[in-house]
Amino acid sequence: MDTEARRLIADAELRAERIVGAVRMAVAAILGTAFLVAVVGQAPEDDMVLARQFSLAVATIGGYLLLGLVAFAVSRPRLYRPWMSWIFATVDVGFVLASVVLGLNNAALPPNYAVAFPVVWLIPTVLAFGALRYNPYLEAYVATLLIGGLVLTAGFETVPGLAKPLPPPGLTVLFEGPPNVMRVVMIGLASLVLVIAVRRARGLLVRAIDETRRKATLTRFLPTRIADWVMTASAAEARIGCRQTVAVMFVDIRDFTGRAESLDPADLGVFIGEFRHRIAAAVAAHDGVVDKFIGDSVMALFGVPRPGKNDAGNALACGRAVLDALKAWNTERAAAGEDRVEAGVGLHWGDVFCGAIGDDDRLEFTVLGDTVNVAARIEKETKTAGLPLLVSRDLLDAAGASIEGWAALPDRPLRGRQRPVALFGLTGSTH
Repeated sequence: MDTEARRLIADAELRAERIVGAVRMAVAAILGTAFLVAVVGQAPEDDMVLARQFSLAVATIGGYLLLGLVAFAVSRPRLYRPWMSWIFATVDVGFVLASVVLGLNNAALPPNYAVAFPVVWLIPTVLAFGALRYNPYLEAYVATLLIGGLVLTAGFETVPGLAKPLPPPGLTVLFEGPPNVMRVVMIGLASLVLVIAVRRARGLLVRAIDETRRKATLTRFLPTRIADWVMTASAAEARIGCRQTVAVMFVDIRDFTGRAESLDPADLGVFIGEFRHRIAAAVAAHDGVVDKFIGDSVMALFGVPRPGKNDAGNALACGRAVLDALKAWNTERAAAGEDRVEAGVGLHWGDVFCGAIGDDDRLEFTVLGDTVNVAARIEKETKTAGLPLLVSRDLLDAAGASIEGWAALPDRPLRGRQRPVALFGLTGSTH
């Protein structure tokens, strides 16, 4: 476990100890209320044994309330230390065992009657506190103290200093060695289950921390949807990659070089950030993924990491949405006395190879193939054609779109290619 994970675990344990402190106070308050309702006023006034027992109960409940208050107060980042949990847990056990011993002495009962005292049934609560923490070793320690204390108190024939009159008739058989052994065994089994539960909870917490950090690392380099896919896919599946059919969109700002020359670097950063935000919003709204930002260009994909039912149609709609977003932006810029922003959008449909390469510290999602190159060339062609949006015939066909409203460009090879690509430009659109 690295340093950051340890810090997060320590923070979780601090919060857990604060909750345990609050629960202690609540337990004390509930026991005190129950004691007042069920016991006080119901016993004979001249019974000295019961009077001492009442005093002992009040002292125990008050002390437990004080312990909860102290634990709650010190469970703060600047005050709390990990060893305090061990002290509080030890005092928890001490309250139970001391109350049992003092109760036996006060009632003049033999030690095998220890389990008859109500305070013994606070043991499940003390053990349950461990389930709120994330330390199985502390839970095992508490269980060992409780079981060992009960054995020392009630498991032997004699305990020095305790009176041993004859027990009430008919009750001896319920408090002899075998029943008490079974009671201790059952407490031990409950403790074992809680230790396992706490260990499992801690393991789940550690794994959740690791997965969250890993996802946070991935999202620094990958789009959220791709990062989610890499997290859920096996390492082999993510890195081997696959061949699939996708829509690829490129968006590029016109005359960016001149704009960069005239703008202050800080203003240029704000300008690029606004541009990317608007394009990314349009892509996300149409179930696409921004693969990368390249200076003043944006590359987006539709159909990754897994193909959808209408990837081509979403890509086509996104191309129009990008033009609408730029038009709205230009309206805002005109109102502010700023110049227009012109951009070209190119879309293509075809097979690509996609997959993740690298390691968890630097993972990159890669899309390779001629389809990507063609989409980039189509975007460059928008400037030559004088149209803001160009798409390939392959994309229109895949989207099931009509060519109405689209102007067919003369067949000619794109730059760097020998075979021509049928292109269509959106007519009647300004941005």
